[in-house]
Amino acid sequence: MYAKLIAITFFAASASTAFAGKAPPPTITTTTTQTDASVFLGLSWTFGGADSSDGTAGLTLKLLSTNKRNAPALAGGVTYNFDGTFGCDLGLGYNMSGATLTASYDFCKQGPQLSLGGTKKPDTVTTTTTPGLVFQ
Repeated sequence: MYAKLIAITFFAASASTAFAGKAPPPTITTTTTQTDASVFLGLSWTFGGADSSDGTAGLTLKLLSTNKRNAPALAGGVTYNFDGTFGCDLGLGYNMSGATLTASYDFCKQGPQLSLGGTKKPDTVTTTTTPGLVFQ
């Protein structure tokens, strides 16, 4: 028992001299943003087209290529127009910090379409690591 106590004391003393006068190892914190494809839900206005000359409003559901903020995205989706018709479109979108705006062409209604709505914000992941201890 006495020998074990001496060994523990010796180990503690040598470990404390190994770190004497040295700063503790730094902690590294990394934050990453995960931008993925995202679902867009919003209101749309389809201009002109084959069915009407004045345009129609509708509710649109689209898939955007990214949900990165302040960045462009590819967009494609379907629209239920309030006149009872459906639309299908492809185009471009722009994700702003609070909303998303898309400009597309509706192939079913045969006219350009503007939409304003929202997407899910990107997830942020924060990781903290401490490099391994090195004895010298």
